[in-house]
Amino acid sequence: MSTKQNGVKYLLETLEPEAADSFFNWNFFDGILGQKEYYSDYVFEDTAAELLKKNQVLRTAFEFEKVANPDFANDGKALLDWIYKHSAFYEASVGIYPVFRVL
Repeated sequence: MSTKQNGVKYLLETLEPEAADSFFNWNFFDGILGQKEYYSDYVFEDTAAELLKKNQVLRTAFEFEKVANPDFANDGKALLDWIYKHSAFYEASVGIYPVFRVL
């Protein structure tokens, strides 16, 4: 990319997330990066149980996580969150910066 193009400096300064005055540093992307979809505990509990029942890989990873982290194993909310975040119901776009650099 030629630095002689009009607006290149502005684009680099505002869209590069590590730049001092980037839109990212000024929190312009907070709404895009944040999670928008959630679940209701009482509704998702049955779905989570069904997911663990039908998906051996998920169930094995879940059981391993409980053994590896005793605090996690004793936190009902954390258990449900883990299953949700490892299911197809979780938003794949959470935390993904919506600007790409083409080299």
